[in-house]
Amino acid sequence: MTAEAALEAERMHRAAAMVTVTNRLDPADVPRLLEAAGKVIGRLAEPETVIRVAEKNPDAIWLFARRGRSRPEGFMSALLLNEEGRSALFDGRLNLLDPQAEYLVCQHERPAAIYVWASFTPGVLAAGINRVMDRFDSPHYAEADVISTSFTLRGHRAMVRRGFEQGVWHEGRLLEDFYMIPRRPKTLGARLPAYATYDPALRPTGIRVVNGFDDMMRVAAVRSAVYIGEQACPFDEEFDGNDLSATHLLALIDNEPAGCMRLRFFGDFAKLERLAVRKEFRKSRTAFELVRASVALCREKGYRRIYGHAREDYLPFWQHFGFKLKENGAPFAFSDHVFVEMTDTIEPSPSALSLKDDPYRLIRPEGAWHVPGPLELSAARQAHLPAPQI
Repeated sequence: MTAEAALEAERMHRAAAMVTVTNRLDPADVPRLLEAAGKVIGRLAEPETVIRVAEKNPDAIWLFARRGRSRPEGFMSALLLNEEGRSALFDGRLNLLDPQAEYLVCQHERPAAIYVWASFTPGVLAAGINRVMDRFDSPHYAEADVISTSFTLRGHRAMVRRGFEQGVWHEGRLLEDFYMIPRRPKTLGARLPAYATYDPALRPTGIRVVNGFDDMMRVAAVRSAVYIGEQACPFDEEFDGNDLSATHLLALIDNEPAGCMRLRFFGDFAKLERLAVRKEFRKSRTAFELVRASVALCREKGYRRIYGHAREDYLPFWQHFGFKLKENGAPFAFSDHVFVEMTDTIEPSPSALSLKDDPYRLIRPEGAWHVPGPLELSAARQAHLPAPQI
């Protein structure tokens, strides 16, 4: 910690000691607090609405007072939203002046999101906000996204200072007026690379790069069920000698192997092949997610061209992702089906692997370039190399 940061931390600690914080709301205090806050913030919810929200969940309203004062002088309020309430906040269905009860959680329920509804903390009272955030960091609330809005430069700076990120993606749209501290496993999962979204405990439905024999067995099981079982493909044609020179993606649904994809990498292009989804999972989006994850992996490895073979009757599926028929390519047959060649042009990821990376990133496991790997963690041992012999 720098000397300046240490002084700021000490100042905040002293200020916090001068403020009392409680979630015990006296309804008689609400009109007075809202009137004072309204002069600064603008239009707020009616007193009876605030009281109703607090009765639903006492952790929604926190009152601040300078130590020794009997009446609260400021407050911080939050809407503790369930999953549907989180969506309603982003798509405008949530009435912020009179929040619908069906979108709010009770105190014993875990919220999907904590929306900072309104905050009025003049002067030293602002030091009490950290006490409320400590409550929202407790295990009961730790997996809820914290969301806020700000329409002023001062508010923007305050959000960034507290660790909020500007902009929230919702149903394919970037909502720039919202700020968020992402903490929900589903939210954090969406920020992971598309080829690394699986976690057996936190995200049992997702995709990962195959890095071990057990996962290769799962891939073999999926492909055997689809190609050998359903399409009567001979074993030697399905397992064609290229599996150990390829990268494989495995998709799981509730920890059950559901689909897979094989990728092979050549000089200036990558080849996508052996896309398979088990019959019982074909109503899911697994096939689409595997293709997107494969393209993301190619972009992260720096490729600009992707090549593949599509059965003629499946070509529209691949065209959905931007693939086009290969120029001068002609239909050809293998394993009792007619295929066409297709290509796509992509842009490398901004974080694509390159010789400019530090050496540790380049020795991380395939598909796990976004997290420290076992070899760089081993550097903490500070092993001593033998002195060179002269």
